[in-house]
Amino acid sequence: MEDKIKISKKTPSLDSISLVKRNGTTDTKYTNPNIKPTNVEGHYPRFLLHGAVNLLQEDLRELSIILESFLPYLDKIGIQLNQTKPLIKEIITGTEIFRRLKGISQVELLPFAFKQVPWFTRYTHSCLTYVFGDYIVDKLNTRLHLNNIDLEAIKLCFLIHDLGHGPFSHLTERAFKRPKGRYGKIPKEYDHEYWTKVLLSELKEQLFDTNENPYLNKKTSKEEKDNLNIFLKAIEIISEENTKVFTQLLASQIDLDRLSNYLGDRLVVNAILEEADVKNERTIKHLSSLNEVVENIKRIMNSLIVLKIDKSGNKCEPYLAIHEDAVNPIIHYLLDRHSIRYYLLKHYRREASNNLLEKILLRAQFLVRNNELDSFGKTDLLIQTWLFGNHTEAEFVEMNDQLLFNQIRKWSRNTRDPVLKDLTLRFTAHKFFCAYTCEKNNKPFKPSKELIDKVKSKVNNHINTSLCPRELITDYYFTYDETTSKPYHTDKDEILIYTSNKKIKKLSEYIKETNNELGKTLLDSEFERHLFIVPGEVNL
Repeated sequence: MEDKIKISKKTPSLDSISLVKRNGTTDTKYTNPNIKPTNVEGHYPRFLLHGAVNLLQEDLRELSIILESFLPYLDKIGIQLNQTKPLIKEIITGTEIFRRLKGISQVELLPFAFKQVPWFTRYTHSCLTYVFGDYIVDKLNTRLHLNNIDLEAIKLCFLIHDLGHGPFSHLTERAFKRPKGRYGKIPKEYDHEYWTKVLLSELKEQLFDTNENPYLNKKTSKEEKDNLNIFLKAIEIISEENTKVFTQLLASQIDLDRLSNYLGDRLVVNAILEEADVKNERTIKHLSSLNEVVENIKRIMNSLIVLKIDKSGNKCEPYLAIHEDAVNPIIHYLLDRHSIRYYLLKHYRREASNNLLEKILLRAQFLVRNNELDSFGKTDLLIQTWLFGNHTEAEFVEMNDQLLFNQIRKWSRNTRDPVLKDLTLRFTAHKFFCAYTCEKNNKPFKPSKELIDKVKSKVNNHINTSLCPRELITDYYFTYDETTSKPYHTDKDEILIYTSNKKIKKLSEYIKETNNELGKTLLDSEFERHLFIVPGEVNL
């Protein structure tokens, strides 16, 4: 928003409830010295025919180059990046399906709301998660005793787990979710989990000659057969229920995706910690420094152990636990990650910019699906197909953030639809909507239906009906959103602690028994926010 907007400007409302204007200002001169651009990995063509000479073969990029910005931190953790395995190298540099992730933002519109924030992409995140997985799985295999196919397959899962994300990652999923909110359903055509499975099948066809083309006159080597089996096993692991250890590594409260995000997100948000409405936030003052984050990750990784007995001492399926020496790093990790996600990555300004883009997508989809193409203006056929929802996998692969940005600029100049015109002009001028938190006595407070209706009425009275029919105003110029979250969930599979006296305890149980003060903070913490998002000219 514009610099003239003041932070925490309170306006009286019903029953001593305050609506607090939250959009801050951007210091575009601030730069983050810790991050270098990571999306310059090169864009090499893949030669489809077996035996074709790739003149760029010797120049294929290594993970050590792709993750150059992270090398000092990986080194402190104990992760050394050796020569990249041929199958991994082929995927990250030789397939369009994976390379497309360079154009998909990991942090949605955070760099758009804060100019000093670098673009951090799904490509970089996936590569970082892979090197975490490669390191940890090798350490754990002394107890797991996996064969080579299973070992490399679980590692590969960390690389390809986000393959199906569309433009701006989860933003487009939220935009098209019906009904809106936590319990809405994402349509299959925009669901990244569905597209991950589709693209994995397509990627297999690109990487391997599974049809055994007789004209190639080429025998499949043992390495190629092994790589195919590794890939097929990875698809199986991602698509189906798996062993306890695999599930914990891929999808738990301390999976490697989250640990990778812990480092990546902490690097990214470093750029906004000096923002006035961030540095005064009480929770952020306790955020671990970057060096502390690296140390936490190191201690957590070194304390992961594989157990094969349950709490009663009976033999069971192998599962992961954490040695009690790393309890405090675990607690710091959970608290930090929660603060980063809800106070920084979901900062009010990013939520306001995200919201405006979601409204643009909804209006554009409405026009396409109601065949109002005459008022749509100059629109790429690929964008039309994607909005309609009948895109093929080849068309989905072409979709990325920049394509949407370019289309929004075209709409701002050419569309004849007044709503789409206004929304896109606001977006291209960075005139985002304003976010207001609903509070009572300086604490989050859920507004009554009466207050929500009052805010809607105020928006209706301010928006020009020649711009938008009155019955549509609140669809495109009003949002009420409520968010509640805890940093640690005791109602699902808990993190298990292995004590020095060889007892197995749930983390929450361990915290209570040891009277761990930091742990009590973890169990008692909860994020709550009730947010109104409206145009800047509407003063609440």
